[in-house]
Amino acid sequence: MFRSLRDFLYRLGDIGNFLVSAIAWAMRPPYHVGEWVRVMNGLGWRCLIPVICVVGPMGAAVSLQGTKLLAMVGVESLLSPMLAVAILREISPVMASMMVASQAGSSIAAELGAMRVKEEIDALEVMAVNPIQRLVVPRLLAGLVVTPLLNAAACFVGLVGGYVVAVPMLGLNSGTFMANLFTLVTTADLVIGLVKTSLFGLAITTVACYYGYHVTGGAEGVGRAANRTVVTSVVVVLLFNYLLSSAFYGKMVG
Repeated sequence: MFRSLRDFLYRLGDIGNFLVSAIAWAMRPPYHVGEWVRVMNGLGWRCLIPVICVVGPMGAAVSLQGTKLLAMVGVESLLSPMLAVAILREISPVMASMMVASQAGSSIAAELGAMRVKEEIDALEVMAVNPIQRLVVPRLLAGLVVTPLLNAAACFVGLVGGYVVAVPMLGLNSGTFMANLFTLVTTADLVIGLVKTSLFGLAITTVACYYGYHVTGGAEGVGRAANRTVVTSVVVVLLFNYLLSSAFYGKMVG
């Protein structure tokens, strides 16, 4: 167990070095804007439906359970602000990022892995084209931009899901629900959600590019890279989420 943990930490260090190298190449021309736009468009549409399908029911579940709990103490009016805080602060950023990891992360790892197996990456190096600058940097930037946009859509759908369960199904007053919805939400919540999901997107695409770029073992290695990308990305997202929530909201509470 300790050996596995040590190897995992070493791998995280290698991924960090890989990210530093990609950032250094991102500062140099050419910038491959066309590739960045193409990747960003593909990732956004690929992940949109799964993100919506996950976060929407989560909002509905929060309303369902929250209504029963708050009814015990007669404060059902607090349901909507509780829902908004839960969705905006934790549920949507984490769940949306996990779906990005499972959809976009595995796809990026498989795509780069296939290019490595087919020696297309080696061919770029022969043509004096830096593979990290041409293939990795646009995908990192795409994750950095697309994940917050998906999170914004997920937040809206999560709130709608909560409203549908609370008002039409459970009979809460619509005016009270809407009037109290954003009473506990601050501008900091929106900014922190943007920062968190941007970092999550960057982390996910970095992990995916690292495993895909370093694939060995043919087609079987491509499958391992996709699997490791999802597992590592989920662990990194959960770890980063705790650290960022502690850093931001811990100070607020204190």
